[in-house]
Amino acid sequence: MATSSSEIRSGDADRRSRLCRTAGVALAVALVSVGVARAQSLEELRNLSIDDLANIEITSVSKRPEALSQAPSAIFVITADDIRRSGAASLPEALRLAPNLEVARINSQDYTISARGFNSANAADKLLVLIDGRSIYSPFFHNVNWNQNEVMLDDVDRIEVISGPGGTLWGANAVNGVINIITKSSQETQGGLVDLKYGSFDQSGAGRWGGKAGDNATYRAYAQGFGRGQTKIAATGANGLDGWNGRQAGFRSDWKGRADGLTVQGDMYENQFDSGGRSNGGNLLGRWTRQLNAGSTLELQTYYDRADESPSVGIHDNVNTFDLQLQHVFPLGARQEIVWGAGQRVWSDRFVPVNGAAIVPGNETLALTNVFAQDTISLLASLKLTIGMKLEYNTLSGLEPMPNLRLAWQVDPSNLLWTAVSRAAETPSRLDRNLVIAPIFGPSPSFRSEHVIAYEAGYRTQPTAKTTLSVSLFYNQYSDLRTTSLSGGTPLFIFENDLEGDTYGAELWGDVKLASWWRLSPGVEIFRKSLHLKTGGSDFAGIQTAAGIDPGHQFFLRSYLDLPHDLEFYLALRQVGSLQLAEIPAYFEADASLGWHVTPALEIAITGQNLVHASHVEATNGFGVNYRIPRSVLGSLRRSF
Repeated sequence: MATSSSEIRSGDADRRSRLCRTAGVALAVALVSVGVARAQSLEELRNLSIDDLANIEITSVSKRPEALSQAPSAIFVITADDIRRSGAASLPEALRLAPNLEVARINSQDYTISARGFNSANAADKLLVLIDGRSIYSPFFHNVNWNQNEVMLDDVDRIEVISGPGGTLWGANAVNGVINIITKSSQETQGGLVDLKYGSFDQSGAGRWGGKAGDNATYRAYAQGFGRGQTKIAATGANGLDGWNGRQAGFRSDWKGRADGLTVQGDMYENQFDSGGRSNGGNLLGRWTRQLNAGSTLELQTYYDRADESPSVGIHDNVNTFDLQLQHVFPLGARQEIVWGAGQRVWSDRFVPVNGAAIVPGNETLALTNVFAQDTISLLASLKLTIGMKLEYNTLSGLEPMPNLRLAWQVDPSNLLWTAVSRAAETPSRLDRNLVIAPIFGPSPSFRSEHVIAYEAGYRTQPTAKTTLSVSLFYNQYSDLRTTSLSGGTPLFIFENDLEGDTYGAELWGDVKLASWWRLSPGVEIFRKSLHLKTGGSDFAGIQTAAGIDPGHQFFLRSYLDLPHDLEFYLALRQVGSLQLAEIPAYFEADASLGWHVTPALEIAITGQNLVHASHVEATNGFGVNYRIPRSVLGSLRRSF
């Protein structure tokens, strides 16, 4: 059924009206609340030195705490202060801060995000994303549904972004990288917070309250609502009918005993799309940790996740995930530290066919079982060897070994050299195996896992007290990549593993403290790939469907200024190479944000995104349709109490 322009305008007006009412209530709560203003460690974040930034504690590389400067991996950390200063209104926009990611916006609803290539709507399936240890990788679409996984950005402590395989510790689908989103404990979010944003393209309102329950327990609860505007179709200028709005609420509670810790948290969300579709879901996670003798720790985590999507066009899917993971870290003598664990994940799904497309069978239960161990050995005081292996068994493709060998040389406290070789696997999804489009396509029972053997080398240095630099080189060999191939019978086409080849490139980023009030963060990514069909193989959809459509380079420069009178100014410049296969030209853009700390508890800001052009195209939607991402301006108010 066609949608009239008056109906579109009416839908926009209704959405903005709801958001305005939500924002008004939240603002009223903030203004009438009486309390002592708290800086919430804002001043500490603003005054981080280069040495502090280099030694931020991370956990994603080795699944144990270590300083960023000593981590033998290509890892970039997005801090809470980086996110706040940038004025980012969503998680994908916050991820633009990582120079080792390719972030491209398709339209109002969708992004394509990857590390080290394979970045398109059809191929961005080799990046594992976690929120507090909960995987948000879709077992149906074998990627991340970014419009189903918003977080309250004020609650984010840091985002650890690894480019390169992480299969040994994190398992299947951590093929080209891992994004680990880590939120603050409820102890760090006591009191109230209201964050309101209103702009030409984005609007949102969020509120949070944190308190204590006894001497050892704390909690927080939050609620947020948001709306995104419509984009234009590049070829025709017509309205893209891609606007949407959503609401979300959740909680977190932390308890700390003498040797034990317990975290319970959960979220619920609902999204509505102007095109007529909707999605909803929720999750509940529990984590127990115990400090044992001699510096060892034990952790048990479990979660349940439900996602239900009813698009206006496409297959209606409902996926329930149950997950249980155990991890033990302990020293072995004076020279070794071992991390080992095991886990079980179960997916239960239901799919409703639409317009001839179906997943057959419509209901199925899949399982993923794993056991892993990694040993870090101090060969010398400055030389460490890491050996690891994960064995993972999944219902669709069987046993997958994922080994890892990593060597790190701490030349001196300011210089680290590292190299690694590892193997990772992307396991088949229900879409890969069971998609049927009568009478021409599927099913594909012989489709198996895709694999990579990755070779990496890196150098991390702090040449001066005001400068850091990280350089990474990589060479990846891929085998058994997905193709849309001739079946030789009926149906005509099926998915096969007929593509192979290699990619290589370099990543560079750093920080320069030009003055106590001015920090620059440059970044460069160079990427090349050479993929080909196996002898006798075929690919009807074209190599770009399986291999992505990637820019050959990306250049970034970010500036953080602390100005007089409690003003902050953020400027981000990016230049992204052309996507030749999609006929999308290279583009240059700028984002800027000016913030004023009226008091330690009140901040107002104005943010501009995509300021260079009125609109531009960043990616294609996988069906040959491109959308123009508009210039936008956003005003925000952030009040703690």
